[in-house]
Formats: sequence, C-alpha cells, structure tokens
Amino acid sequence: MPSVASRPLALLRWAWACVPSGGSLPENVWRGRRRFLVGLTWFHAGAIALAGPVLGYRWELSLAAFGRSGYVLHTVAEGLIVAVFAALASWPRAGRTFQATAIGFGLMSASAVLVHLSGGYIEAHFHFFVMLAFLALCQDWIPYLLAVAYVAVHHGVVGVLWPDEVYNHQAAFDAPWTWAGIHAGFVLASCVGSVIAWRFNERAFAQTAMILEAAGDGIFGVDLDGRITFANPAAARRLGADARRLVGMPVGRILRHLKVDGTVIPAEDELVLAPLRDGAARDVTDHVFARLDGSYLPVDYVSTPVMERGQLTGLVVSFKDSTERHRTEAELQRSHRQLQATLEELQTTQRQMLLQERLRTVGQMASGIAHDFNNTLSPIVAFSELLLRRGAGAASGETADRYLDLIHTAAQDAAAVVRRLGDLYRERPDDAAQWPVNLPRCVAHTVALTQPRWRSQAQGSGATIEVDTDVPETLPSVVGDEAELRELLTNLIFNAVDAMPTGGAITVRARPEGDSVRLEVADTGTGMPEEVRQRCLEPFYSTKGQHGTGLGLPLVHAITERHRGTLAIESAPGRGTTVVIRLPVHAAPAPAPPEPPPAAPGRPLRVLLVEDELPVRTAVTHQLLADGHTVETAGDGREGLEKVQASWFDVVVTDRAMPVMNGDELAAEVARLGLDRPIVMLTGFGDLMAARRQKPSGVAVLLSKPVTLDALRQALALATAETLSRTA
Repeated sequence: MPSVASRPLALLRWAWACVPSGGSLPENVWRGRRRFLVGLTWFHAGAIALAGPVLGYRWELSLAAFGRSGYVLHTVAEGLIVAVFAALASWPRAGRTFQATAIGFGLMSASAVLVHLSGGYIEAHFHFFVMLAFLALCQDWIPYLLAVAYVAVHHGVVGVLWPDEVYNHQAAFDAPWTWAGIHAGFVLASCVGSVIAWRFNERAFAQTAMILEAAGDGIFGVDLDGRITFANPAAARRLGADARRLVGMPVGRILRHLKVDGTVIPAEDELVLAPLRDGAARDVTDHVFARLDGSYLPVDYVSTPVMERGQLTGLVVSFKDSTERHRTEAELQRSHRQLQATLEELQTTQRQMLLQERLRTVGQMASGIAHDFNNTLSPIVAFSELLLRRGAGAASGETADRYLDLIHTAAQDAAAVVRRLGDLYRERPDDAAQWPVNLPRCVAHTVALTQPRWRSQAQGSGATIEVDTDVPETLPSVVGDEAELRELLTNLIFNAVDAMPTGGAITVRARPEGDSVRLEVADTGTGMPEEVRQRCLEPFYSTKGQHGTGLGLPLVHAITERHRGTLAIESAPGRGTTVVIRLPVHAAPAPAPPEPPPAAPGRPLRVLLVEDELPVRTAVTHQLLADGHTVETAGDGREGLEKVQASWFDVVVTDRAMPVMNGDELAAEVARLGLDRPIVMLTGFGDLMAARRQKPSGVAVLLSKPVTLDALRQALALATAETLSRTA
C-alpha cells in the first residue's frame, strides 16, 4: 500500500506526465502549420487596416490622427503593428520559437485591437480564446505562455486601469478585478482544452515518430512537388545526410537513382517518383542510390502513393540496403559451386568405388561359378579317367555303364551351371521347373557325383569323412528342377566337408512331413556361432577368407525359394550344423516328367558344318555321321560362305561366335545372295535368344550347346521341313 505522503507526489507525477513536452512537431508538419498561422496573422493585419474605411472613420493626414480613435490612420497604424509581427514570423532564418512567438504576439495584438475597435463588446473577447487555440498548433511552450501573459496583462492591467478600453458595460467599470477574474477563467478553460488536444496530438506524433525511428528500413515521404516531407533516422543514415536538413529538399538533390550497371535513370523513367504520375505503387529490387557523399548504395525499395479523400497528396518510399543480401547470395553461390564441385568429386569417387565393387562382385561371382563348374567337372574327369583305364581292369561291365550314367548326369549339371550365366543378363522366373522330382534318385546321384572330390579332399588332409543317406524309396516326389536340387545338395555337402577339417560324418536324410518333404543335411563339424548363423545367407559373406566365395548358402536359399520351400539352419559351436529344407510334394501321383520320344534319324542329308572349335566340330561331325549324313566342315564363316557358294548343301549348321565372319553375318550373307539354304545356328544361349525372340535373320532353327543327338535330329528336321514348305 502506498503511503499517504506519496499520493500527492504520485498525483504530481501523473499531472506532469499529462503536460505536453513541446517542440516535438515533425519539420514538415511544423512548416505547414507555420504557413497557416502566418497567413492568419497577415489576414488580421489587413482586416484591421481596412476596418477604418469600412466603418466610416474620418480621413485626416496628420500625426495626431495615428493616435486618435475614429480615424482611418489609427486603424492603419494598428494593422501595421500586427503586420510587423507577421513579417517577423515569416523570417526564414529565424528559429521555430522566435517565429511562433511573433505569431503569438501578432494574433494577441489583433485580438486586443478588435476588442478596442468593438468598443469592448464581450463577443470580441472570445477572439482571444480562439487565437490561443490556434497558437497551440505550434506545440511550443514559450510562445504559448507569452500569449497567455499578453492576455493577462491586457485584462489585468489595461482592464483594471482603463476598463472603458476593454469593457463596454457599467458592471465591468464598477468591478474590473471581478471581470478580469471571469475572463481569466475563460482563458484558463481555453488553455486546458488546447493543452489536452496538444498532448493527444503530441502522443500520436510521438508514436508515429517512434515507429519511424525504430524501423530498420529507410523511410521518407515526398510531396507532389518531389520534395522530402519527412525522413526517419535510418533513411538519413543510409543517405548520408541530416534528417532535419532533408525535409523540404528535392529528392534529386539527396540521391541519384542508378541502374545496376551504374547508368543514371532518366527523369521520365524514374521509378521512385513514378507513383506521383500514375498513382500505382512500385516494388523494385536490385537498384542503386547514389548518396550525397558520392558513394553508392544497392537497394530494394517500395514507393507507395499516399491518398487523402481520393486525392493523391504524395508518396512514401521505404528502402533497405541490399548489400548484405548480395553478399549472402554471392556467398551462397560460391558455396553452391563448392558443393557442386564436392558432389562431383564424391560422385566420381562413388562411381569408382561402385565400379570396384562391381568388379569385386563379378570376380566373386565368377569364382563361385568356377567353383560350381569345377564341382560338376570333377566327376566327369574322374569317371572318364576310370573308363579310359578300362583295359587295366579299373572298370568293366555294369560299373562302366554306371560311370557313363554319372558322366551324363554331371554333364547336364555343367550345362545348368553355364545356363546360370544367362541369369546375369535376363530376368529369370522365380519358379523352378514344375516337374515331379524323384528325390531318392536325386540324392543318390548327388552323393555319387561328389564322392570323388570329397574323398580326395579328406585323404589330402589325412581325415576320414563318411557320407550316409537315409532317404526311403517310397518318399513322395517333390515339384521342381532335378538339376537345381542336385546343385543345392552339392553345395550343402561341400559346405559340410569344409566344416570338418579333421574328419567326421555327413548325413543326408529325408522324411515326409504333412504336405511337404523334410530334407536334412547334417554334419559333425565345428558348427557356427550365432552371429555367423544370422548372416550366413547373405551373398558374399564368408568365414573362409580367400578360399570362400560366400555364394554357396545364398544359392541354396535362392533355389529353395524358387521351389516354394523353406530353409532353416540349426548350428552351434562344437555341435555341428543341420540344414533343414522343406519342399512341397507333388499333388498328383508322381508320373515321370514327360520326355519326348527319341527322334529317329531322318533322310540322309548333305550338311555343311561351320565351327571354329575343333573339339566341338569333331563331336558334332560324329553325331551327324552316326545318322548317315554326308558332312563337310569349315573352320570359320568366310570359308563356310565360300563352300556354300561353290557346292549344294541341304542344310548349313553353323556356330554363332566365330572369327573372321560370325554366324549372324554368314546367315545374312547367304540370305542376301539368295542361296536359299536352311541354317541351324549353334549357341550357348539358344534358350535365352528364343525367349527374347532374337533369332538372327536367315536362321531357321536355334540349337543350344551342348548339342545332344536328339536335339540335333529335331533341329535338322525342322529346318528342312521349313525349307520344303517354303518351296512347295
């Protein structure tokens, strides 16, 4: 609670806060008000000087007439007194206070003269109150208080000593002090009203001035003549001038408007003052102001017209220094260029790293394919070597037939490995072939085919490895591709062998399990830690160092998924590993996959065989001779073309990839020459080309390598039949 003694003090502070500070008018506002008040003073001077003739006062040219009432020269003299004050208020070099004081004395003198001329009528006294209200427009305490003092002297001294000069009734003559007090009350009331209006006006201007002073952008006003009416400190600072000196100066003297290239903008194209011509605002960026000191300022500005009652009265220009923006933009551009350069370097590095990674991946993939291909070649080499030693008794009778069967199976698996290369260049279906597979026979063939290698590997390390199978013959067939399933089992068996460097046992077992077959490959090897087991299906992940490709188990996983099966791995260090694969059984009874009947030899043909590889040429030649055909050979496409032109052949069998002239060129040249020879083309990617409908021009039949006798017979039959139908 405030103390009782502090309340009067607080009241005084409040009263003082309500008192105007004075001298706070903006320069342009002050000049406008000064012109109005000076004009009002001149008006009173003229009106008083003319009052004598208008009122019918006497004309007399004498010095005495200047001091006598009722004479024209007397009113002229009184008008001259007011005119002197009006002239002093018009002095341009005088300060605000001096000019306002001159106006105050001029208007108060005019009021006193009008009271005198009216004979003291009470209505004339109101002129004092009105002039005091007008004088408050100057918002300057010194002239205002001097005007109030003037009224006090006039009524308090003249009105008391010579009441007939101020009043016109007997009551005032009898009690001049009373009437002076009454008039003082009216003056006080007039002053209070004027001061209150003054304070409100001052607050409004102060708020506007505060906003302008606090604004970070430069702001200045321009009148219809192109002169500055106000300018905030930011504008004066940026233009290098004093804010008070700016007011009233033409815009052209303060700044020159330039284009970005430094050329001066002509007056007719001046955008700052353009709203004065058409009333439309302008929002301009990247222009230049040339300041008073000759320096340059890049700016963005907005020039907005000011409308009062639908009339254009001027404009307001708001501008900001764009130096920092340009610097920031330049820095951003520099950073952008650096970033682009860095990104290009990163992209180059990334491309190099990607290329290296691809090369590494291709190398690993090639290593994996070579690994699988060597696996399929091992039984071919081993069993063919045993057959070649037949004379020494190494193999005979049923054993030789079994060896031949295994060699044939291994060769088919080798062809399947080569077909995997095609998967690198085309999209392969996710599903395996939909034929029923005899799993017991598949397991038996796989174990027999892998036996030479895993036994040799075990003997080389002095270890003993045994492979046992527990696959009942009554096991239902599964749906899939037998070659892929042999590849799956081969990878699992050799993974198990690698996990048993000191020897052990591998067990392959299979059992029915609902609508699937559970196939297990278990070993007694070292087993896998959990972190290895979690990652062992990732491509190229290997714990064998340089000896591993990391493709074995991922391939097993891929084959399992293509067969719509599932794969699980159970392993722990020291407890071995068991791979569990579940494959769906064939829904129908297990008929053997449809096999076309062996093709019978056709009629004897005269065949030209074009093949650059001697082993292939020899093998296909013997196949053709075995069916009774006449065969002539050529070592490349150029030689083959010469023989086609020189002799008649029923059919041309040509390889695709050959030196000098390849098979495509040979077929196209035969067609161009109109020789009308059916052509069978041999290629390692016949199925791929057929799937893509990429049969070269002039080729009748595509035949995939390795060439089987049945496939060769069917190809010759198709080619010759097509020729016969075309010539019929």
